[in-house]
Amino acid sequence: MQASVKIMDIDVDMLTNDIFTGIINEYLSDDHLYVIFFASAELLDRASKDEDYHEIIEQADLFLPGEEALLATHHVDVLEAGGMVTSFKSFGLVLENLQKQDRTIYIMAESEEEALGLRDYCKRVQPGLRVVDFCVYNSCLDDEAVINDINNCLPDMLVVDLPPGIQESWIIGHASQLNAKICIAVGGVSGLVLAAEKVVPLWVNKLHLTWLYEKIVRQQSVKKSFRARIFRKKIVQYNNQSEEPGNNNDNGD
Repeated sequence: MQASVKIMDIDVDMLTNDIFTGIINEYLSDDHLYVIFFASAELLDRASKDEDYHEIIEQADLFLPGEEALLATHHVDVLEAGGMVTSFKSFGLVLENLQKQDRTIYIMAESEEEALGLRDYCKRVQPGLRVVDFCVYNSCLDDEAVINDINNCLPDMLVVDLPPGIQESWIIGHASQLNAKICIAVGGVSGLVLAAEKVVPLWVNKLHLTWLYEKIVRQQSVKKSFRARIFRKKIVQYNNQSEEPGNNNDNGD
């Protein structure tokens, strides 16, 4: 049983990247669908206020920190140095160390740009991986048609990059119908990693705009630091409110 930390009264699993890799390889050897959620600040904030949503995320087999900001009060730099899972970046490490490298993956995303970005990222970290297809999802699509398309591709992994709230509800609501071994929700956190790892496009080099592109990438790093400060304040505020008289779960019995 892996360790966990409580963030805004929500249990977030803590494990090393090596153990995470071992778990993924174990999941891939089974025919049962395992669900993994990478948590974002938005997801935790929503779950702390919505009990029904909280119950949905608790159904995941693994609930992992998807961005460093979540661990702002837990010495994230020490955890990262110790090889712990601290963000969505760990998914890339897992792909690099798959026991069977020619695994298949299907991607669901909110836009074609996001789907292609995830596809390129997955192929870059694990060239042997086969992205069998992707789907640009919106609420107007027929869920049965989407599920049939996924199942026809028989993917080992289904990666879902949709807005927090929508993606978790969709996955848990349709888990029994999905023909995959692992379903991983990365919405709300994948963009933070993908933006920082983008290769400078050829046309940017040709126009001698590399300096501008690198400046935009640096701004993403500043944004991550800002998110960490904001989320730290939210945690402190949440904890202070929980400690106020009348806001605990004690009935005084």
